[in-house]
Amino acid sequence: MRSFVLCLCLLISAQAGSAQEPEKRIKTFDFKLFIDDREVGAHQFVVRQESDSVQVSSKMSLDFKVWKVKRVTYRHYANEVWQSGCLISLDSETEKLGKNLSVIARAEQAGLVVDRVLDGKREQDIFPGCVRGFAYWNSDWLNADSLLNAESGIYIPVKVNSLPAEIDGMTAVQIVLPKTGIDLDYDAAGEWMALETKLGIGGTLRYQRVFNSQ
Repeated sequence: MRSFVLCLCLLISAQAGSAQEPEKRIKTFDFKLFIDDREVGAHQFVVRQESDSVQVSSKMSLDFKVWKVKRVTYRHYANEVWQSGCLISLDSETEKLGKNLSVIARAEQAGLVVDRVLDGKREQDIFPGCVRGFAYWNSDWLNADSLLNAESGIYIPVKVNSLPAEIDGMTAVQIVLPKTGIDLDYDAAGEWMALETKLGIGGTLRYQRVFNSQ
């Protein structure tokens, strides 16, 4: 009997401990990338949510030719940590047109301290208050006057608009930037499905979400 009571107590204790563990949710967003009608690469986001903390890792690769002459190779990796809807940590590495760029950001008492290094040249900025980035995977977190670019570490002024969707049940969001705009599409459940933006080198970059079978 004592052995049975002991086992029962251990079982109850284990269940209580399990109930107290924070809920963890992992969501993956995979996209094929197109410039106009040419498939040129891929971008993946892995979003891990635990209570009010969200960790986001992303990797992007592009390979294409401009005017069928100049080859462009682009690689980008980033890790972000968000707390209660604010960006508190960012590490990114980018290889673009033969140049290397890294960004490291950490939340400190004065604000989000952002260090940028471009081919050995270092710059630093401090942004007070709640800083947000281009959180395409959570449209609610795009609502800000400025958004931090994970590639460049630049805090970019933006205007975010909700637009009528062309397809029933979809939601369209437009981010207006100083020199261009980004159009986003979400399904009826709020899932990010597509992105479109004009490129300075010409053409339209399009994200098409793909669902890989497990």
